[in-house]
Amino acid sequence: MPEYTTWMFYSLLGLGLAWLCAGVVLLRMQSALVGRKWLWLSWCVWPLSLTDEAVALASDSWLSLYGLTDWVPVLLMTLFYRALKPRLIAQVRPVKWVSWLPVCLCLALQLPLALSGLPEKQRLLAGGPVGHPLDFWPVYAIALLVCFGVLVLGLLITETVQNYHKYLYQRVTCPTDYKIRYVVPAMSSMVAIGGVLTLLVTAVTFGFLNIMLWQNGVGLIFAIATLSVLYLLIIPQRTSPCPIDYAQVDEQHAEQILMQETVNKSR
Repeated sequence: MPEYTTWMFYSLLGLGLAWLCAGVVLLRMQSALVGRKWLWLSWCVWPLSLTDEAVALASDSWLSLYGLTDWVPVLLMTLFYRALKPRLIAQVRPVKWVSWLPVCLCLALQLPLALSGLPEKQRLLAGGPVGHPLDFWPVYAIALLVCFGVLVLGLLITETVQNYHKYLYQRVTCPTDYKIRYVVPAMSSMVAIGGVLTLLVTAVTFGFLNIMLWQNGVGLIFAIATLSVLYLLIIPQRTSPCPIDYAQVDEQHAEQILMQETVNKSR
C-alpha cells in the first residue's frame, strides 16, 4: 500500500470512528440540547466533507463523485449557527433565505468542477493543480470561496455569542453561570483556519507554493475542525436566552441614547 494511501486510509478510519462516537454522545445528550435537530442534521451531513478523500482511495468507478462536496464545510458552519442561536435568543426569527446565501453561492460555484469530465478529475486526483489559475479556475474558485465562507460564518457566530454575553449582565444576577464556554475560542480558531487556508490556496493558485495534494489537506483540516465544533456543541450548557433579538436590543439602545442626547441638548 503506497504511503499516501496508508495515511489517508488511517485518517479516514480515525475520523469515521470519531464521527460514530459523536452520534452516540448526541443520542445520549439530545434531551438536554436546544436546537438538536440542527445538530443531528450536522452529524448526518459531516461525512460528505470527506467524499473526495474517500474517492481517492476507491476504484475509478467512483470517480464521478469527486468534486461534488467541497461546499459542505460552509453548510456545516451554517447549521452550527442555527443550532446555537436558540440557546442565545428565546424567540428565534424564521429562517431567512439570506442565511443560506453562502451555501447557495458555494453550490453554484461547485457546478463547474462537479460537471467536469472524468479525465480532468483523474488528473486532479493524481496530485492536484499548482499554478495555472485560468486552466484550473473551478478548483481554486470553490476552494477560496469555501475558506472565505468559513471565515465569515465563524465571525458571525463569534459576534452572536459576544452579543449574548454583552447583554447577559443586564438579565441575570450571576452571568458567569449562564455563559457559553469554549465556543468563542473554537470559532476564533475556525476564523484563523479559514484565513490561513485562504492565503494558502491563493499562494498555490499563483504558483508561489508548490504543495502537492493540497486539496486533500484542506479537506481533512476542515473535517477535523468541524467535527471538533460538533462535539463542542453537543455538550449541554446552561444559558439564559435573550427574550428579543440582539438587533432589536441594539435599536432600542440607540433610541435611548438619541432620546438622552435630545434631552441634554434641550436643557
